[in-house]
Amino acid sequence: MPVPRIRVIVAAPRPRIDKNAMKIQNYGWLAATALCMICAGPAQAADAAKPAGRTSSASNAADGSDTTVVARMGTVEVQRGEVQAMLNALAPQARAQVKANRSLLDNMVRGRLAEKALLQQAQSQNWAQRPEVKAQIEAATREIVFRSYLASVSTVPADYPSDKELSAAYERTKSNWVEPAMYRVAQIFLAAPINDAAAVARARRQADDVARQAQGPKADFTTLMKKYSQDPGAQQGGDTGMIPLAQLLPEMRPVVATMRKGQVSAPVQSLQGFHILKLVDERPQQAATFAQVRDRLRLGMRQERQQQAAQAYLQGLLDKQSVTVDGAALGAVLDATPR
Repeated sequence: MPVPRIRVIVAAPRPRIDKNAMKIQNYGWLAATALCMICAGPAQAADAAKPAGRTSSASNAADGSDTTVVARMGTVEVQRGEVQAMLNALAPQARAQVKANRSLLDNMVRGRLAEKALLQQAQSQNWAQRPEVKAQIEAATREIVFRSYLASVSTVPADYPSDKELSAAYERTKSNWVEPAMYRVAQIFLAAPINDAAAVARARRQADDVARQAQGPKADFTTLMKKYSQDPGAQQGGDTGMIPLAQLLPEMRPVVATMRKGQVSAPVQSLQGFHILKLVDERPQQAATFAQVRDRLRLGMRQERQQQAAQAYLQGLLDKQSVTVDGAALGAVLDATPR
């Protein structure tokens, strides 16, 4: 079966650097629930204000049901099982990065608390009963029912694709499988919101001084990081781990792309402050091996096969009965539609 020739980036999604250079973003537990791009929790919205019990069962921690409270804000709580579910849903590389840098997990939990607090506020105002919200909920329900049922009637055989089919597909699309250049970056971060002119001026002077120290021939960047950096991960000597440029702040990308391993940059200003960067390690772009892409290739082939089966099923519904279309009525609708 032909496989679309799409240039595929092999690296899995990772936390991107933002305000504190290593804060995980985009855990849209409320707004992006249907996408389930990052984490999935069975009752992540409904339990926003649910009182937590306590248990230390290891099995409960593994399946996300451990209700031991690990964070609290007012009446809102985050339980151990929820945190475990978030970690389990991360790609292996991202999970390793979180384990190496505790501040990432702290920020994930803080974000979860904020989202639960927001949902609690909405519930207290019966927000779900607003007509426009009810209409969106009904539309989302129809979409979920449609897609889940369609998936059930277009299931792909468990043994597809075979090893032979996988190998053949890899050989046909080998040139499209590429692992991007990867960079490991450490930083000294000095906070200075761009809308605070006085803070920017102070931080700029300090950043210039710290950068000169860090660029010295005998400088110990880790020691300077622990001394000056306002990034929560600095005290643990944390860095980004191996990530592609796309996961760095836009202001950092052109700087890091031109740095040599071991080099320390001049201060880089972002909306949040100044970043003094050190390129700890790098790896050039390279072709991905079959072993590296096997799982993704298999998933892509199964998704394509299911899409084809779903389209065939829908067409079959149309073919089974007589379909009439009132061309005049459709034309009237089109004519009445504003340009």
